Amino acid sequence: MAKNKIPLTINHPEDVPAFLELFGRLRPRTFYASANVYGKIADRDDVRRMDNISFCLSTWDIDNTIDKWRATIVVAEEITDVLESENVSKSVFLKWSGNGAHIHIHHRAFSRELLRKINPLDAAYAIVEYVNSKLRSRYLEIAKKYRAQELKVENEMDLQRVFTCPLSLHRSRNLVAVCLSPDTVSDFVLEWVSPEQYRHWSEWNKFETGEVDQLAEKARKIVGARRP
Repeated sequence: MAKNKIPLTINHPEDVPAFLELFGRLRPRTFYASANVYGKIADRDDVRRMDNISFCLSTWDIDNTIDKWRATIVVAEEITDVLESENVSKSVFLKWSGNGAHIHIHHRAFSRELLRKINPLDAAYAIVEYVNSKLRSRYLEIAKKYRAQELKVENEMDLQRVFTCPLSLHRSRNLVAVCLSPDTVSDFVLEWVSPEQYRHWSEWNKFETGEVDQLAEKARKIVGARRP
């Protein structure tokens, strides 16, 4: 990011073709969005301040190789099962990211009351870390069973984290970042991410405000604040 330049923001649908034309020489193909929703973005320092974060998208980044995609799906099921056991299911969606997958909890699933007590980024970090701590040994078992040596699940929640936008093309693979319902993830096959016949869950953006509050408070007590 150049000095005195503000982060790129898309405020209106017509901004998209304008950006594509502006950066046409770079042949752009992938859109990313910040995991954090900021109170304002007037200069580059605004995306570096904890007190400027209004909401945060809790995200598990399942990194793998595409040929071991079945292992990715099994891990995704394990994570959503833990979330469901913690009464979090209505605000959860999955997204195929290219070589692996992301599991997201909608940022609006946190109530305003909860976010007045816990910073949104701290809450998201704690939830991801809490679930990972419960499943760490299970991740290793799955990697061994499917011979997925590169399988890992990371907590990447930080001040400027970005993730691939739904329905964007992957940066290098000819695949679409489709969203999946937790109810149908077990049926997933790679054909669902093909640009010619992709299958996308259009209700990925639904949420229930306050659904994740109890888990957030529990995870925060166990995990603590995000480490700088």
